[in-house]
Parts: sequence; C-alpha cells; structure tokens
Amino acid sequence: MESDRGGTNDIEEGRLLDAELPWVERPGWVAPWTLKPGLYSKDFEEGISNSRPSLMDAQRLSDGKTVYLKHTSKDSPEIEIGQLFSSEKLRHDPRNHCLPVLDVLKNDDDPEHVILVIPWLRRIDSPEPASVREDCAWGNIMMDGRRLFPLGWHPQQWEVYPNGKIMTGSDPSRTAVGGVRYYFIDFGISTKDQDEVLGIHGQELSPELSDKVPYNPYKLDVYILGMAYQHFLVERHSGLDFIRPLIEYMTPPKPSERPSAAEALQRWNTIASGLSFLALSQRLYPKDEEPDSKLSRTLKDTSYRIRDIWWTATVSRKPPRPLV
Repeated sequence: MESDRGGTNDIEEGRLLDAELPWVERPGWVAPWTLKPGLYSKDFEEGISNSRPSLMDAQRLSDGKTVYLKHTSKDSPEIEIGQLFSSEKLRHDPRNHCLPVLDVLKNDDDPEHVILVIPWLRRIDSPEPASVREDCAWGNIMMDGRRLFPLGWHPQQWEVYPNGKIMTGSDPSRTAVGGVRYYFIDFGISTKDQDEVLGIHGQELSPELSDKVPYNPYKLDVYILGMAYQHFLVERHSGLDFIRPLIEYMTPPKPSERPSAAEALQRWNTIASGLSFLALSQRLYPKDEEPDSKLSRTLKDTSYRIRDIWWTATVSRKPPRPLV
C-alpha cells in the first residue's frame, strides 16, 4: 500500500502505515469471549461491530490519536476537495470548517479505490444541544467532541467509552466547556469552481435538483443549511421562533430569491444582536418532552443552570490537541 506522501507502506502485523488496526483486523486475533464459558461478545470492546463497512477506525501510532479509514473511489471529488482544504495555506484558516484529510492511501491490489485517513469526529446531536446558542447544523456536519468527552468514546458506538464501558451520568454542556468546533464532511458529490451543476443526489430533497437543468450550487448550499436549522432546531425544540425568519430567508423555492451565504450570515448577526444573554443561554425544550407545569419547568431550568455552573467550574476549557 502506498501513501500520497510518498514511499511504500505494507500491511504487516496489523499495522497500516502509521496506524494500528482494530483488534479484529489483526493477524492471529482470537475473540476473547470464546476462550471461557459464560462470556459474551457484548461485554467486550472487541465485540462492538462496525456499523459502516466503508469506514473503519484505527489508532495512529505516532501520537495515539484515533482516526477513521474511509474506503472510497479513486475518482471521488472528496479527495481533491479534502486535500485542498487540508493544504498548508488553508488548514490553519479559522474560517475553514472542512474536514481535513490526513492522508490518501493507494492499494495496488485495488487500483480503483483509495483509503482516506480522516479525523475522529462525533455526531452533532450526540448529545443534543442543551441551550439555544449551542448548535446550527445537521446531516453532513459533525463536531469535534473531545472537549465534551475528554476520556473519548468508541468510534463505532458513541454511547460507550473506548474500552466498551457504558457512559453514565448527564452529558456536559457545550457552552460550559468553551464550545466545540464543527466540520463539514463528505464531499463525495461536491464540485469545485463550478457556477452551474447537475445532480439529483443529496440528503435534502431541494427544489432545483435535476440531472437535466443546471442549477447554482452555492444557492443550493444556502437552502440546505436553512433546512438543516429547520430539521435540527425548530422541528425538535420549542421556543425557537426567533430563528424562523432566517430559515424563511434562506429557503425560498426559487434559487434566485435566496441570499448568498454572506448575506445569510449578516441576517443572522442582526437577529442575534437583538437577543439577550438569557434568551441565548436558556435551556432548550425538546418537543417530545412531556408537558410541564410551571413549577416543573422551573425546577428543570434551575437544575440545568446548576449543572451548567458545575460543568463550567469542573470541566477543562483547555483546547484539545489539533485534529491534524
């Protein structure tokens, strides 16, 4: 196997380049629950199955970081776009929220595919945001959750620790740990430097998607992000009427009536400037939460404030190590 960084690197004794593969991929590995009667796979970290065949976790030997290995077509635009945003010029730009590509591995036995080495991230709804100011994304956006879970989590099952033990206790607040950073991922159907594109694929069924009539991909992005706010925030939580005007501004059916990304950001800044600290830091109310009496809601709000103060005082706000 060969890396785009040069040199030949073979899969040998369970090591792939600078990465250590999961136990089950190592030569000679034996399932520990088969060694003694009365043991069950669910009780072992090695017994957690891979939920996505094209995505496997590994550990980078040079620094101990967990990474993902993603099997993809050698012609996928994800490679060029990922490497562009991972370049030295753009990697440290604070405006860059694109998932960095750490390496691209080529395999002579499978010349039509490559393996992307990418950072270890977490779904943005795991845990759910606790206050208004915490989140603005969905779908192909993930977060660096290391501030929330300094002990880590299992790459294939996020509600357990890396050793397979179930997490207990309440989830920390993102604001209490100093915030988390979000990343756009999965550029497999993305384009570069094109003002008009064709295509009908994507997570959001946008009005203009077509394989015959070209459309503006930038106005499509604005629509998709507006619908992300709708799905992730408004549809799942109550008390967020202040964000509805932004969503309506970003999601007209006609692309020509939508703002640019810069104009949408300006609109949000205007809306946010009119919100008080109390409004921005209030507890989010899930719509599936049982109806509360005024006393019950007050008690839950007070409990959230106390936990938030405790998290702020006890959880490290020190930035985690860089992803790359």
